[in-house]
Amino acid sequence: MPITLKDVQFSFDELEKPLFEQVNLVLDTQWRLGLVGRNGRGKTTLLKLLMNDYAYSGTISSTTAFRYFPQKLLHPDWPVYTAIDEVMPIEQWKFERECQLLQLEKDIIWQPFEQLSGGEQTKILLAALFCDEASYVLLDEPTNHLDAQGRALLATYLKTKKGYLVVSHDRHFLDEVIDHVLAIERSQLVLYKGNFSTYRQQKAQQDHYELAQNKRLKAEIHRLDRTAKEKAQWAASKEASSHDAQVRADAARMMKRSKAIEKRVAAQVTEKTKLLHNIESVSNLTMNCLVRHRNPVLRVKNLTLSYGDVPLFQPISFELYQGEQLAITGVNGSGKTALLAYLFTKKFDGEVTGEVLISPQLTMSMVKQQYEYAGTLKAFAAEQKIDYTHFLTNLRVLGMERDVFNVPIERMSAGQKKKVAFAKSLGQPAELYLWDEPLNYLDIWNQQQIEKMLRHYKPTLLFVEHDPQFIDRVATKIVELKR
Repeated sequence: MPITLKDVQFSFDELEKPLFEQVNLVLDTQWRLGLVGRNGRGKTTLLKLLMNDYAYSGTISSTTAFRYFPQKLLHPDWPVYTAIDEVMPIEQWKFERECQLLQLEKDIIWQPFEQLSGGEQTKILLAALFCDEASYVLLDEPTNHLDAQGRALLATYLKTKKGYLVVSHDRHFLDEVIDHVLAIERSQLVLYKGNFSTYRQQKAQQDHYELAQNKRLKAEIHRLDRTAKEKAQWAASKEASSHDAQVRADAARMMKRSKAIEKRVAAQVTEKTKLLHNIESVSNLTMNCLVRHRNPVLRVKNLTLSYGDVPLFQPISFELYQGEQLAITGVNGSGKTALLAYLFTKKFDGEVTGEVLISPQLTMSMVKQQYEYAGTLKAFAAEQKIDYTHFLTNLRVLGMERDVFNVPIERMSAGQKKKVAFAKSLGQPAELYLWDEPLNYLDIWNQQQIEKMLRHYKPTLLFVEHDPQFIDRVATKIVELKR
């Protein structure tokens, strides 16, 4: 069954130009469609348009209903099944079946939703959506908060489903679960057949062709323009200085040739202007890391965090030295986020055993998984005591458009908010950085920028990340949390 978009146009009031302009597409609900593009290009907004959450011009028609992930629960403190059933009534046996396919414990549906780990919450919401077999599911970043095992399980699960649209920046995951790609490029939406690697290969070939064409046309325009000027100057001088009829006739012919060359130049310029509109460019990020001369920067001895008699993880011990990047790994629910938060704040609402040796004068910077920032970027920079110019520069390098600078933070996309949090951390002078899943919501170009920056600056860093390739390329040490 088709989903038809005809002359769709949408713009946020704060932006200078439309986010979408004259979009015409026909999508098939049998496709496993991947929606890709840089942060702020409108991936989530497009899903919201399909859900009819925003007013737009043009038409979107489909005989299929849509379901959106992640759906909002009105009472997350309620037991899972009760909270889910309130917002989208589902039969319990179907819900239990989908939960079992996602390898969730049977009694989890009676536990309070808000007490589950991020990965468990993700699986619960996905299980609920796929109970509705008649709807086309729109998945907005479903791999966030899932560990490597959870992402592999989700990929296997999605392969059993008939059709959906998924937004993700996980390249390997997309290769596993999609058969079509809808790319939001810089100037247009382009549909490709195949998985993400196929799309990237075709996109690279197109970019290479356009760069080569641009180089050729630039040289040709320069050559023709110089030739036209030389002929025009010769013709003008001969016509002005000579009374010989033959010479004046030759000058007229030369001027005619000059005009013809000018037309060729104009045609080449027109062709050149059609190129490079969708080529992405990235620059280098900068950070304000400080050197800690006393080592180790952090020492942890037999540390564990517990709720009552239930430890989140077995006791851990490690030392972190200046210039090391230590990855904290472990399955969902093993306490990775709680550990980082405790190291940053020295606060935990359960029991703490073991020892953490860290200087009270140590300057630290934290990127959290969840953040509630609001207001203007200028007010935010002042509140965080970071250099406003450096802050905006890193936001631009991360790909944020200048007109978004005027948008209140609370109205930005998830990816844009993550960039704000990340640029804040990069602008903070710190001896130790604590980053909780730094790649969540950031696009592939940003991920490559971060890797390059870390290799260059070598900050002292403690981070949580589920991407095994990122860990392999960045981490100098790994500590695994085991239940």
